[in-house]
Amino acid sequence: VGNLTLWPLVGALRASLVRGGPQRFLGSLLRPFSGSWLYRAFFVLLGARYLAQEVYRRLHPAPMPAEIECTHIEDADLTAAVLQAGCPDTVFTRLAQRGYNQLFSLQVVTYKLRLENLPPQFRGFTLLQLTDIHYGEFTSAEFVRRVVEMSLEMSPDLIVLTGDYQTYRQDIEVVAGLLAPLGEWSRRKRDGAGTLAVLGNHDRFDESPAPVTDALERAGIRVLHNEHVALQRNGARLYIAGVADPWSQHADIRLALHGIPAGSCTLLLAHVPDYLVTVSQYPVDLQLSGHNHGGQIKLPVIGHVVVSSRYNRRYAEGFHKMAGTLMYAGNGLGGHPPIRWGAKPQIVKVVLV
Repeated sequence: VGNLTLWPLVGALRASLVRGGPQRFLGSLLRPFSGSWLYRAFFVLLGARYLAQEVYRRLHPAPMPAEIECTHIEDADLTAAVLQAGCPDTVFTRLAQRGYNQLFSLQVVTYKLRLENLPPQFRGFTLLQLTDIHYGEFTSAEFVRRVVEMSLEMSPDLIVLTGDYQTYRQDIEVVAGLLAPLGEWSRRKRDGAGTLAVLGNHDRFDESPAPVTDALERAGIRVLHNEHVALQRNGARLYIAGVADPWSQHADIRLALHGIPAGSCTLLLAHVPDYLVTVSQYPVDLQLSGHNHGGQIKLPVIGHVVVSSRYNRRYAEGFHKMAGTLMYAGNGLGGHPPIRWGAKPQIVKVVLV
């Protein structure tokens, strides 16, 4: 859970400050090689790596990409409505009732993006990103139902889902049923190509993506596994590609882009923001990701607390650019664990101009 390099740092500090002080801890590293020595050295190196990444991130903050023309944030807090409709009585929902958990404090965030390769016929094309629902016993079906209802009321050209629909296997059928109106809308209004999805790291059970894929596709939602679809408008095409979950090492960007003509405008769905490092070597205009939940808990001065990334907190949230690829890491909708503070759940609307 959380930043996998933060915990080794905490462990090293605990060892140095609590168990005999820094001198005893550092002195233990000078002892002859042993299993316990290797354990201590490993944690020290990971902690040092975390500190180095954090220093680099602060010295080289990512500038706001020039492609972003406009940003608008609208609060659509669903806390009162969700609690009134009834939801599991847990410590997390009780914290939400008292205002100490922003798990249901929804925001609708709108961005206008300028993409150089966008065909003129697709100017004004709108898409919504929903990600990281993490539906489970500690979350609310009413919250997901209302998010789906709001998304359909916006009537976008495309809705994309970028993974982690549930936390545990037993909940996939329930959340697929809650998402089914998106599939029905896709079939009736967008010829079956209105809602597209990829899987996240919580969507593979026993190393198989089949249960989640099957549940979503029975709900009318097409799942992209290292493949793409072409959306057509007045003779022009916009390509939407999707890769398998990069976290599980099954993503294949070459296969996903195979057959897309050079110079085309391509959007990529990839659950993990870290995948930008790979994607930036290919002709992808925009990558949409989730996974990091916007840090989930974002404290003053300290910043993002829960970030699962090889690159520390650099891709915790927002827009980043590498080479010719723009990437957006969405806050997502749920929480794992189910608590948020300073990183509210979001529906993200992107308007291409």
